[in-house]
Amino acid sequence: METQAFVVTLFVALCCCGMPQRTEAARFRIPTLPKQLNCRADNIGFPFNLTALSGYWYEAARVPNVDVLECLNVSVPDAIVEDRFALDLRYISTVNGGWHYTEEQVEFPWVNATQYGIFQLHYGKIIVTYKLAVTDYTTFAFVCGYGNISPIPIFKLFTRQRELNRTTIALIQTAADQYGIGSQIAWEQHSLAKCKPLWGS
Repeated sequence: METQAFVVTLFVALCCCGMPQRTEAARFRIPTLPKQLNCRADNIGFPFNLTALSGYWYEAARVPNVDVLECLNVSVPDAIVEDRFALDLRYISTVNGGWHYTEEQVEFPWVNATQYGIFQLHYGKIIVTYKLAVTDYTTFAFVCGYGNISPIPIFKLFTRQRELNRTTIALIQTAADQYGIGSQIAWEQHSLAKCKPLWGS
């Protein structure tokens, strides 16, 4: 499966050259992947460590390549409050060619599915399901997803650093191009110049 091969390449890139200060230790920490990556059909999910996952995450890349936002930062809590798992989102909305600072909070009930990294967002009749596929907690988190009315798969790559280095981006992009999905990747912007309303001067 081409998508699976590309995802393997993505993880190798992140583990081997994603974050320079962790390169030596990361070379030997290639994560275990599901044998197939069909987010809709597969039983993807695991009881993640909330404390380890907590903190700030930056969306580095996403599929499909839709121009709806930039500078997405997600704050994951280290505790559950009133049986709710609340994520604080900050980003620049680029819908209809705009550039608007946005803050919002999305909440999920702290039920079995959520505890296993499966999150559902409801927009009227539209339901989008996201699954935490794999994370090493300190460097990256990879999320896959799907909508109930669309066959198009969703992938999101989050990192602890605002921006990936050029070597990592080039390696992932080259692999994606080889598998015919390079044009589907949207690389997120997190530079201070672009994201000034979020990160300050």
